[in-house]
Amino acid sequence: MFNEKEKKEVRKEKMNGKNLAHWEVKEKDFPKAGTIEKELTFLLRYALLAPSGHNTQPWNFSIRGNKISVYVDLARNLPVVDHDNREMYISAGCALANLLIAAEHFHFGYKLDFFPEGKEDELVAVAEFFAEELEQSEFPENLFASITQRHTNRNEYETRTINEESLQKLKECADEEGIRLDLIKEPQVKSEVAELIARGDVIQMNNKAFRRELASWIRHNWTKSGDGMPCYAFGIPGAISFLGPFFIKSFNMSKSQSEKDRRFADQTPVLGILSSAKDDKLSCVKTGILFEKIALTATKIGIQYAFLNQPIEVPELRQELKSLLKLEELPQLLFRLGYAKLRRHTPRRPIQEVLVQ
Repeated sequence: MFNEKEKKEVRKEKMNGKNLAHWEVKEKDFPKAGTIEKELTFLLRYALLAPSGHNTQPWNFSIRGNKISVYVDLARNLPVVDHDNREMYISAGCALANLLIAAEHFHFGYKLDFFPEGKEDELVAVAEFFAEELEQSEFPENLFASITQRHTNRNEYETRTINEESLQKLKECADEEGIRLDLIKEPQVKSEVAELIARGDVIQMNNKAFRRELASWIRHNWTKSGDGMPCYAFGIPGAISFLGPFFIKSFNMSKSQSEKDRRFADQTPVLGILSSAKDDKLSCVKTGILFEKIALTATKIGIQYAFLNQPIEVPELRQELKSLLKLEELPQLLFRLGYAKLRRHTPRRPIQEVLVQ
C-alpha cells in the first residue's frame, strides 16, 4: 500500500490547478435532497476520472429523468494510433464502469442497455437508475474509494514480485462475458512480448503522422487544459516540459523510446493482456469495463499499472502477439503491473463540457 507521505504529496499536487479539481470530489457532497438529475450529475463526476488514450476523454453524457446515456465523442478520436476507434470504445467502457461503481456506492440499482439503437455507433449504452439497490453487485467490493486514487503510472517499476494473493484478486475481476485476462510472469515470455513492444515503438515513431498526433496531446507542466498528457506524467520536469511537443513532433526518438519500453516490459513483475472472442465495439466496451475493475482493484492493493499497447495498435504485430501467447481470442489491451512511486493525476475537463442534450 502507499505510505501516508506519498498520499499527502499527491493530494497536495491535485490542488495545483482547476483542471485537477475533479480528483477532489467528496462523497459527503452527494446531493441527497436534490433532484434525480442532480444526483446523476454528481455520479458523472466519478465517470470523468476514467483513463483514456492520450487522455483525450472521448466521451459525452446526457441525462433524461432517471437515465444516463453514454456516448463516444468521435471529434476526440485518434485517427493514426486508433484508426478503428477500438481504444475509444475501451475508454468509454472505463468511464461506464466508474459510473456504475459510483451508482452502487450511493445505493442505486440500475438496468444497462448496450447500443440500444441496434447498431454500434456513438450511443454506447443507456443506464436507467432506480432507488432500489441491486441484489448482487456487478463489481468487486469496495472499489469506490479507488476511483479518485487511480492513475496511470509511467514510472519504471520495482523488480519485486507481486504475491499470489494479489494476483488472485486481479484474476477474480475477469468476469466479463467474452473477455479474457492473462497475467504473464514468465521471464522468457515477457522478453518476447517486450521485443514486440519495442518493434511497435519503432514503427510508430518512424511515422511522422503518429508523432504529430501524439505531440498534439502533450501539455507543458503548468497547462490549464482539461485534457491531454502533461509532461510530468512522463517524468519530464519544469521548463523543459514546454519543449516536449516540439521534440516529439520534430525528432524521431524511436531508438530511445523502444529501448526504454523494452526495459520496462522486461523488468516489470507482471504483464497483463485482455483479449476478446469478438472484435466488435461491444467487446471493446466490455474490455474497458473489465480493465477498470482491474485498475481499481490494483490501486486498492497498492499496485500500479501503465499501458504498453503498441503491439496491438500496429496491425501486423497484433497477429504476432496473438500467436506468441497462443491466444484464440483477439488481443485488445496490454499493460504492465508493479510497484512504483506515485505520480500526479492528469487533468480532466469540466462536467459542462461533457454533458450534451
